[in-house]
Amino acid sequence: MVALSRPSSSSSSSIRYDTIIFDLGDVLFTWSPSTKTSISPKTLRSILQTTTWFQYEKGDISEDECYASVALEMALSSEDIRNAFQHARETLVSRPVMVDLIRELRPGRKIYAMSNISAEDFAFLQTKSSDMDLFDHCFTSSSARERKPNIGYFRHVLERTGADPARTIFVDDKLDNVLAARSFGMTGILYDDFENVERTLRNLCFDPTVRGEAFLKQNAGQHLSYTSTGVTIHENFAQLLILEATHDPSLVKYTKYDGPFNFFRGEGELTTSAFPCDADTTSIGITCSDHMSPEKKHEVMDAILALRNADGIPQVYFDSSRPRIDPVVCVNVLTLFYKYGRGKQLKECFEWVESVLRYRAFSEGTRYYEPPEAFLFFLSRLFLVAPDVYKRLGTVFAECCRERIGLKGDALALAMRVVCCNFAGIDASGDLMTLRNMQEIDGGWPDGWFYKYGSNGVLIANRGFTTALAINAIKGAGLRMKRPSSITNLKQAWNDTVVRIPHRFRSTAHDLH
Repeated sequence: MVALSRPSSSSSSSIRYDTIIFDLGDVLFTWSPSTKTSISPKTLRSILQTTTWFQYEKGDISEDECYASVALEMALSSEDIRNAFQHARETLVSRPVMVDLIRELRPGRKIYAMSNISAEDFAFLQTKSSDMDLFDHCFTSSSARERKPNIGYFRHVLERTGADPARTIFVDDKLDNVLAARSFGMTGILYDDFENVERTLRNLCFDPTVRGEAFLKQNAGQHLSYTSTGVTIHENFAQLLILEATHDPSLVKYTKYDGPFNFFRGEGELTTSAFPCDADTTSIGITCSDHMSPEKKHEVMDAILALRNADGIPQVYFDSSRPRIDPVVCVNVLTLFYKYGRGKQLKECFEWVESVLRYRAFSEGTRYYEPPEAFLFFLSRLFLVAPDVYKRLGTVFAECCRERIGLKGDALALAMRVVCCNFAGIDASGDLMTLRNMQEIDGGWPDGWFYKYGSNGVLIANRGFTTALAINAIKGAGLRMKRPSSITNLKQAWNDTVVRIPHRFRSTAHDLH
């Protein structure tokens, strides 16, 4: 993974970088030390690390003096050394992918090269490559009479360019050089391989939410879930949550039911083909979509009440032969019931959810949900439609959010964590930075294991949902507010950071009788 360092600042995620400085050798250009001479690749690289070569790069001695001195130091022929370096020069080629990336980065930015290179080698490079027009200026050690990692060289470049170090990115394949750049306040990228460097530069230079939204649109209708065993599954649950997170029906495909919802869009996959409908997908489906009549919604809620076990907890499936319970499912059922003024019918369910929260019983996930953050995320949905619940649980919810900050997590867990912290008015800038750095080259976020098959533990992920939630987390962090003290502020916080509720639902959001 590419090594990245940014100036430590709570606002560093919104820095507008207007200058990028690239090394040339082994970053933009590659070369081979294998030559058709008596000088081995190992010896050639050793010569490049001698004090004599450093003097040559700085222009303190001539090419002839350099070869003669190295020949004397290493008991070699100066002519063989000359021939070896001439052969090495001939192998010099640019990386087309890096050239294309720099051209994409250029608009609105100054692009510079900063290289440890002799006057002779730089002159040859200019005849060899037509890509030097990428740079507004090329700084060479021979013209500056300094070389990296000497701080004088960096000071020279900054003075000549007038660049603000806080808005400057430096890319080099040598740690010593990157460290020196960072010591001036620049954001340093240690080059390891092109893919990692490209991802890091895109994440630093382009708006993550714009890129994420483009990813969602480019893959509209194809945001399929997949398992930890590599199987693609066609299900409704993630589709509904993407719809809720984006309020864009064109992005998703789901089955519209006039009754209980099924997790799968067709037959069950990796389970029984005649898979029963469930209270979880049903609760999400009714709250996220708007095709069902009010009468039918209440009819379905009556059916969910009939699922309660002896403890008063709604079971997951509309199938008495599958007696399962899960606190996250209970939260989603409560959200449905509170939304339509029937929350008090689930007193025992609410009390269990409260206990799960207060005693952190969710800390290792649940039967059907992998990340602990899922429980907190769905609680934040409940708070929107149940301000009295928020008043009762908001303090312990905030405590749980603070306890999760900085813990290891995948992209989905981090997105959920940041969304919850935004909701509670808590600064989670470290996790936000980690989440931003996870964005992939295509603009989406990587795998985030969300839920799982309860019987065998096979995990399920959906990049579309992870991406939609990451976008909301990033947007919400910019709008983070103090803990809402009224339903009006609570609703605004949710709309800004998590979800835009379909208009026809809004009139009922306060119905808490």
